[in-house]
Amino acid sequence: MNSGGSLLAFAAASDREARIYAAIAANLWSTYLKSAMTDSSFRNEADGDDLRILILPCEEGVVAVAAPSTMLLCLVGDSTIELGLLKAKVEAVSKHLQEPLERVASYQQ
Repeated sequence: MNSGGSLLAFAAASDREARIYAAIAANLWSTYLKSAMTDSSFRNEADGDDLRILILPCEEGVVAVAAPSTMLLCLVGDSTIELGLLKAKVEAVSKHLQEPLERVASYQQ
């Protein structure tokens, strides 16, 4: 999805469900970015390593958001998923999609 929450592709039970997840993920990432701009405690300036993955437990599952390019990647797991496994999946998919998403992002600008 783009940073505004518009979907490029999804794998969910319904498009309504995917749009809801996209809206949540885009809002979470946007809120983080705004907070990081105003509060340096959100950034690790010592080694230049900013947040790459945001993982949030919710009532009905866990949402993981990453930004492999200017696009956002959102993975949703049920409440039984191990956070380390979800993080590993997000990192692997993000790495795999980084170059293709950068190409798609260049067409949207």
